[in-house]
Amino acid sequence: MQGKNVSYVFRKDEYGFLNHLYFGKKVACGEDLAFVYRPCDRGFSPNFDGAENRSFSLDTMPNEYPGAGLGDYRRPAVMVRTRDGARQTDFRYIDHSIETNAGAKGLPHVRGGETLCVRLRDDRYALTLELYYTVWDDSDAVARRAALRNDGNDSVHVLNLCSFSIDLPDADYQSLRLSGRPCSERAPVWQDCAPGICELSSGQRGSSSHYLNPFLALKRKNTDETQGEVYGFQLVYSGSFSLSAEYTQYGGLRVRGGIDPLDFDWLLQSGEKFETPESVLVYSDGGLGGMSHCFHSLCRKHLMNPDFAFRVRPVLVNSWEAVYFDFDEKKLFRLIELAAHAGMDMFVLDDGWFTCRNDDNGGLGDWEEDFSKLPCGLKGISEKCRSLNLSFGLWFEPEMVSENSKLFRTHPEWCLKNPERGFVRGRNQIVLDFCNPQVVDYVYGKMEDIIEKNGISYVKWDMNRYLADLYSPYLPPERQSEVQHRYVLGVYELASRLNRRFPDLLMEGCSGGGGRFDAGMLNYFPQIWTSDNTDAFARAQIQYGTSFCYPPSAMTAHVSVCPNHQTGRMSGLDARYAVASSCIFGYELDLTKLSQSELDQIKEQVTAYKRDADLVLNGDFYRLSEGDVYAFAQVSCDKSRAYVTGITGLKQANDKFRFLKIYGLDCAKMYRVRETGQTMSGRVLESIGLPLPQAEGDFFPICYHLDGQPSSIKEASRRGEKI
Repeated sequence: MQGKNVSYVFRKDEYGFLNHLYFGKKVACGEDLAFVYRPCDRGFSPNFDGAENRSFSLDTMPNEYPGAGLGDYRRPAVMVRTRDGARQTDFRYIDHSIETNAGAKGLPHVRGGETLCVRLRDDRYALTLELYYTVWDDSDAVARRAALRNDGNDSVHVLNLCSFSIDLPDADYQSLRLSGRPCSERAPVWQDCAPGICELSSGQRGSSSHYLNPFLALKRKNTDETQGEVYGFQLVYSGSFSLSAEYTQYGGLRVRGGIDPLDFDWLLQSGEKFETPESVLVYSDGGLGGMSHCFHSLCRKHLMNPDFAFRVRPVLVNSWEAVYFDFDEKKLFRLIELAAHAGMDMFVLDDGWFTCRNDDNGGLGDWEEDFSKLPCGLKGISEKCRSLNLSFGLWFEPEMVSENSKLFRTHPEWCLKNPERGFVRGRNQIVLDFCNPQVVDYVYGKMEDIIEKNGISYVKWDMNRYLADLYSPYLPPERQSEVQHRYVLGVYELASRLNRRFPDLLMEGCSGGGGRFDAGMLNYFPQIWTSDNTDAFARAQIQYGTSFCYPPSAMTAHVSVCPNHQTGRMSGLDARYAVASSCIFGYELDLTKLSQSELDQIKEQVTAYKRDADLVLNGDFYRLSEGDVYAFAQVSCDKSRAYVTGITGLKQANDKFRFLKIYGLDCAKMYRVRETGQTMSGRVLESIGLPLPQAEGDFFPICYHLDGQPSSIKEASRRGEKI
């Protein structure tokens, strides 16, 4: 299989097993790479089906999709339990075909490309394994997924079915994971690969989580942002997941990922098929930046909703940190008026607009307007927005219910709960049973009615707790280990129905900030609230980590008030803008409490952002610096201009002079720095860097525009210009 700059190669051996041979820099199509697999007799490595050939062993073979129980002591990609209690599988190649990339039913997937389906068979138990591979002419990614079909007469329990597995020939890598917690998501953590298993899992949260993102990278130790080999692995999934890198006894590395097999047991009846979530595998020899560019491009071109991926998003003000639950119609109207005066495009009413919701202890589930706060209802807010040429957005938490709601009193069986135990509460709310289609239908009906009647243009979909009561009253006892995956399928079903019903509705994902920031959600939500932490310096750190596999056009970032509500820190309005304007942009503060000079500054910021918004959507993103200075560049595809943003950390006395190297420019082109008037070549900006002024205090903004000039370096030199 050939992508833009990569090749992915495996073969069928004489026994019908699939041997993985190569995934890396593009090689000639059809070149024989069989020499990569070198069989040899290894002690204690069994010789299943090898007869007298002691060099044949599944334990030493680079397996394309390893089964269980036949002598491969590494972790398997597939494990089932059959009617007789056996867990061994023996899948052999039967055929393959080139197919249209339709994706798995009910699951998000990366669109387009050309798909190879390879079918393997376990004759003993009449199981057919289908392996899907998709490649694109414009990408260095390979998408993989698997499906298992039960062609026998007896049911089978699927205990594990990975989205992908790959055996790399050596383990001389450093692994990268994105780890965190609420308000501190996706910090990069590096670790040398060592004998044993490095596993990432979101645990039994039922969500991709704040803790570990469904992403793993492996880089050579000399790889940096601009050069060197790196592999990236991403799951297009929003539920409990597992990713692992196993350093094997002979120095190889097995990388696998998919649904977390802990507490997973899917009953597969005769004639049924189970399909895994999709995964994306990326290879780059252009460093970590090259890997990120591949993930970003694939996400924008082939994963995000095409109606929004390259559409300029509205600059909005969100009511949450402005007023929290303490608002009335008059207060909101004044916010709307000030937002319109500043040139914003949208007003978003966050939590607190429905009955019994003056704090976070109740009210979820009924979704009935609170006319004591809003005498004219949501329609009144919507009409006020429209009268000032603003669109109107609204917050929902569709997956949750409060015990004081009519819904809970009427349908207590619509919640996830073990009937023999009490509720496990989180934020004083209970999780609805999205395994149950009736529940999904109910929530869809409520949301559809409110969106349609009130002219809603945007929905912020929140999820403010994880799953804990992993029991569905809707499912029979033998299917209770399917709850976590079925729950996520219900979430996808609701999101998909809303996308189809309201194709112009912009939806933003959220889970207590960035607790469900993953490629699966981005298939339905073109933007996700990156974190509930809006502190400028903390947000720069979070956006830095998030950018390894997600584009800035997927991240929403807001300018909030100071002292910051999460950290208590102070930073200037210009510093907060510098950090937020590198993403999908908005405000989250009480405009009525700002001075006129601050309101004037915000108006200027809104105008400035709209000039640069196309770079956020379409530009190539570069990480320039991290640590005591976080800085990023967004460069237009034709390299004619760039937007450089960032923030410094704590001011140091008598600090050193700093130069910020700018990547991605045309080295032969001259660039004018709009803010300073300097003209410099792309090569100088990359090799020496942009001189930064001494910070005047803590959290000093970095914000520069580089405009390409008509003359080249040679032309400028000929005229005697200072370069």
